[in-house]
Amino acid sequence: MTMNFLSSPMVNIRRFVPCILAGAVGIGVSVMAAGLTANRESRSAEQQFNATAENNFMILQNGVNEYVNKLRAVRAFFDSSEAPVSRNAFETFTRPLLVENAAISTLSWVPRVLNSERAEFEREGVQQGIPDYHIKMMAADGKMSLSPERSEYYPILYATLPKTFPLYGLDLRSEPPTLLEMEHARDQDRLGISGVRVLVSSGGERSGFLFSLPVYSHGSFPNSVEDRRRSLAGFVHGSLSPGKMFETIITANQVPEGLDSYFFTLDADSTALPLYMNGSRLRATPLQPTNRGSLAAGLHLSRDITADGQPWLTMEMVPMPGGALLPHDRAWIVLIFGLIITGAVVIYINTSRRHARRMMQVNRQVSDLAQTDALTSLVNRRAFMTQLGAAFAACRRGAKPFAVLYFDLDHFKDVNDTLGHAVGDALLRQIAARVVACVRENDVVARIGGDEFAILQTDAEDASAAGALADKIATILAASYVIAGNEVHVSVSIGISHYEPDTAGPEAMMIQADLALYRAKEDGRNCVRFHSADLDRQVRERVVIADDLRGAIDRGELELHYQPQVELRTRRIVGLEALLRWRHKTRGDIPPSVFIPIAERSGQINALGQWVLDAACRQLRLWQDQGIAPEILGVNFSALQFKGSATIDRDVAASLSKWSIAPEKIELELTESVLMEITQQHSDRFEDLRRLGVRIAIDDFGTGYSSLSYLANYPINRVKVAQELVFRVDTDHRSATVVRAAIRLAHELGIEIIAEGVETEGQEKFLLSAGCGHAQGYYFSKPVDAAHATEFLRVGKIEPGRPSLRVVQTTAA
Repeated sequence: MTMNFLSSPMVNIRRFVPCILAGAVGIGVSVMAAGLTANRESRSAEQQFNATAENNFMILQNGVNEYVNKLRAVRAFFDSSEAPVSRNAFETFTRPLLVENAAISTLSWVPRVLNSERAEFEREGVQQGIPDYHIKMMAADGKMSLSPERSEYYPILYATLPKTFPLYGLDLRSEPPTLLEMEHARDQDRLGISGVRVLVSSGGERSGFLFSLPVYSHGSFPNSVEDRRRSLAGFVHGSLSPGKMFETIITANQVPEGLDSYFFTLDADSTALPLYMNGSRLRATPLQPTNRGSLAAGLHLSRDITADGQPWLTMEMVPMPGGALLPHDRAWIVLIFGLIITGAVVIYINTSRRHARRMMQVNRQVSDLAQTDALTSLVNRRAFMTQLGAAFAACRRGAKPFAVLYFDLDHFKDVNDTLGHAVGDALLRQIAARVVACVRENDVVARIGGDEFAILQTDAEDASAAGALADKIATILAASYVIAGNEVHVSVSIGISHYEPDTAGPEAMMIQADLALYRAKEDGRNCVRFHSADLDRQVRERVVIADDLRGAIDRGELELHYQPQVELRTRRIVGLEALLRWRHKTRGDIPPSVFIPIAERSGQINALGQWVLDAACRQLRLWQDQGIAPEILGVNFSALQFKGSATIDRDVAASLSKWSIAPEKIELELTESVLMEITQQHSDRFEDLRRLGVRIAIDDFGTGYSSLSYLANYPINRVKVAQELVFRVDTDHRSATVVRAAIRLAHELGIEIIAEGVETEGQEKFLLSAGCGHAQGYYFSKPVDAAHATEFLRVGKIEPGRPSLRVVQTTAA
């Protein structure tokens, strides 16, 4: 029998060998591809989780920053106010913040009160309508009791709570954790955070945190810990419910789905305590509490939530079990389809790469948003300072110098007040577009805040290049704007700081540019000013004088001098004008023209003005007891003293009552410009003083506003003709004409008149011939101290002599 070789088993096996080999290769390739696919899926899922978790963290961090900025806005409100912030102003400013931010339970103002000020402070609290206001402390059971005596207190004075709420008067120094954070915040000029088991303002319903921001005295420059401790005015204080805050942030923002978030805080032993948890919106069942250690065992991402740059809470994020962020095992597809899936893997890899690239782009966009001003799309202050630091470092390595131009819009507030904030915002956007259009591509334009802008001008070897750019910007921005049918015109004030090798750093350059901007404002706005060493010296000198002035009263360096006011025909002394003098222990006599403007800018003018009035009343009391008191004692008042004190009539009345002085014996001297401002904006205070009975005199009459309507509308007792006019009456017919007109006008209105600055016999004769009955000046006497003034008053009469003055004995009354 013959065998059929083609049908033998061996032949069949050989026939399938290629199939088997192909199958084996296919299986091997498929298994390998499946393995690679599985590994890549896991990495991609982890990348997706990390990117999503980072986005979630950034959204929550930005939300926390917004809440912190609300507290900073309240602090900025106190910093920007030259006068003490009133309760009504505080409540008006903070009410919208609470309405818009439900997580903020309360906002409050906590002043620093010395023990010597306690009694007066508590009386002021009662006067403001807070029943039985006292500085208190809280016991462990939540009950309030009077605070024991301490060197100083941090009591709650203003708060967004009813005035009957027991929180008022609570001394935060009596709460050790809160005090510790407040002292750190004060010394480091940062936000202080302390946790509490129960928020008092919430009725004891939930735990939360207390936030405190230090506020320093207006005009102070707290550059060191000692400066900050000395110039501390108080704290902007707030209580915050973190759970409510995170709920609000998550609800208001498109938080990525598929993540469970846990928030932990550290106790005194650095043990992580659960604070709040938020389950993914995809969850069908509630999220269960867990500890931090169990979260770290699996896929997770941990980040610190910071407040004002300091770690506050720890945020742990994990993917929701069974959620969209878990890897999808597609290896079985590769095993089933073999070589077909190989092409799919290539496509998938390419898709994964595109996906990762998109995620990186999203992250980059989020990062850009964090450094971009939302209104103008310019870089913000943070990004500007980063680039300024880079430019500074480059110059240290030999790069070309640069310049910083710092400018803001003159009277921008008027645009907002008259046309609305929408027009103001549109104007700022157009301003930004014009500035960007006129600078070079490598220059940096930033919006610092409000209507303030800054430019980093690179490659500015010569300061003239910065000046040329400033002139160009001023010209371009001065052109009219048409916004919502309104034609708007603005001007800008620009300060310039040019890089020098000895410049301390980026912050120093910004300060220099800011000082130059301040000088531009002082010089009338709509101009450009460069920072200079002389400007820096002047500013430092003002700071030193302002610091010394704060202790001048306590050191007994202030005193009053008195210049006699005489009746021209009889030479009888009819009054004295009190003039403030400062005899510094090391600098000697400092002129009022130097320290009075500094006192006004540093917020000390109210204290100085009250001291002058009190000292004048005390001296007048002594003269009355001796039977030689003048008929009138004049005291100068500053415009800022009127605007800065809502209780000026009560302050004056208190001094009069303290020394038993009749109101008609005191004459308050105001310049024409001050009087115009008071009668337009603070007429109620003026009327309160008039009802009190004190006399009102217009100082430097004839040099202020041309409108004389206030003479007819307001009862003025006396006008004092300005020295500038009196000085030229016997040499300049124009001055003589003005003085005669002023005298006639005063006589016709029934107002007393006195001439200031009389220095010659010719001036005296002219005033007598013109009908002026009273005068004061060097011709009769320079301002003298109280002892010499007492000698004058005992004599009762002054007779001018040449070349020096002499006292003439008289029996005149």
